[in-house]
Amino acid sequence: HLAILVGGLVEIVIDPPPLDVILEGIFTIACSFTWGLRMVSVLVRQSRVQQLVVDVLNMRKQFTENSAVLRKSYHRRALIVCVAWVVFPLLAVPMWFVEPALTKTLVTTSENTTIVIRKTPFVMWMPLDTQTHPNYEITYVIQIVLLVSVVQATVLVDLFFASLMINITADIAILNNNIANMRLHKENGVTKESAEGVKVSGAWEVTYKRKKSLAEKGEQHDENIATTTPYTSDPSAQLYRTLARNIQHHQVIMSIINDLESLMSESSVLMLGVNSVNICLQGLGFVDAFRPGAKRSTVLKKVLTFPAYINQTAHFCWYGQEIIDQSERLLESAFSCGWAEADQRFCSSLRIFMLQASRPLKLQIGKIFTLSRNLFLQILNTSYTIFNMMINF
Repeated sequence: HLAILVGGLVEIVIDPPPLDVILEGIFTIACSFTWGLRMVSVLVRQSRVQQLVVDVLNMRKQFTENSAVLRKSYHRRALIVCVAWVVFPLLAVPMWFVEPALTKTLVTTSENTTIVIRKTPFVMWMPLDTQTHPNYEITYVIQIVLLVSVVQATVLVDLFFASLMINITADIAILNNNIANMRLHKENGVTKESAEGVKVSGAWEVTYKRKKSLAEKGEQHDENIATTTPYTSDPSAQLYRTLARNIQHHQVIMSIINDLESLMSESSVLMLGVNSVNICLQGLGFVDAFRPGAKRSTVLKKVLTFPAYINQTAHFCWYGQEIIDQSERLLESAFSCGWAEADQRFCSSLRIFMLQASRPLKLQIGKIFTLSRNLFLQILNTSYTIFNMMINF
């Protein structure tokens, strides 16, 4: 990233190329800066990133009630996202390899001789004459290696954040189901369905707290020692414990979203801002296709790069919207549970939960923008405005 950024700036300042080449150089510089900043932010906050991953894994282990089917569904969705995120760059990157080799510029010198200027993948200063053999081939290979490594690293960072967002969405969907299914199920005075789950949950919580207290004292926890927890067959008490567990699940989700928001905030704002310009620049390829004298290889490179930026922007906004949609369902799920048959203690706690759930969970980046469908439409609108300005210019 640093090599592409510095090399591009030096080349534009020392030997200014034509306007269209300068625009392409600015495009690569902006992308390199944005992608580099995202990776640096992840590396600098490595301990927080690791803790966030541990928290997500612990949440998956802790809250397992009625989760298998939904987790499997979201797992399939995550695989589709991975395929899409890899396929779109694969369509564009080969043209970045091939297009410079197919583009040659004829320049007439003051001595009336014609020389051929061969193009490299990037507008990038190199400490050697890149037009001679084998310097041109060496430069070409170096820039291709840089391109592949940068794209791979960027895709991995994107997939990391996307997978966390999908996991959060899955847990909110699971929480919706668990809250909506809270009922008093009686058979001969004993709770029929959720008693076993509550017993296991209670045992897990006591075990977890015991491990934590022993760890703080520096003592070892013996897994073979049986852990007991108070248990009652009173249906109302069991229903209340189920509600308390669901509230704990909601609190964990809120904490994870806050951590993810702090990690994504600054770099994602810059990425989406740059993408709004990049979508416009690559969209010009569709206009160039109808212009006489346009180079087909250059047009094809822009046309194939365009979907990659649309895909990156749309997926982040899409999963941000899914988090909002699922969290907005929490009020409906809470109202759909069996609160009418429950006692006063359950209803009071449920009201407190509904008051908190009335504020939908969301990923706010830069403390200004919320990842949502509306943000995606705003980005497209901005790109279209810039597109019209450049066409008229």
